[in-house]
Amino acid sequence: MKVLDISGPMTQKQILGSVDQPERTVRYGIRRLLEKGILKKMSNLSDMRSVYYYLDPAIKSNFEFLGGKGDVKVSQIA
Repeated sequence: MKVLDISGPMTQKQILGSVDQPERTVRYGIRRLLEKGILKKMSNLSDMRSVYYYLDPAIKSNFEFLGGKGDVKVSQIA
């Protein structure tokens, strides 16, 4: 989530290149965040085979990202 918070919308391939996690873990995380409504997706008009993922702005404002590189904690703001 922090990668998308900093970089904005990204394809799955771009997310994979930005994090040090196995592809399967990233796919699973994306799927779960989509199910929870935290991530949204939009068409990639330059390549219709892929989509861009981004943090839902309404949800994004309810979270803060803590910690430095590799040590990220997400907490919900009450």
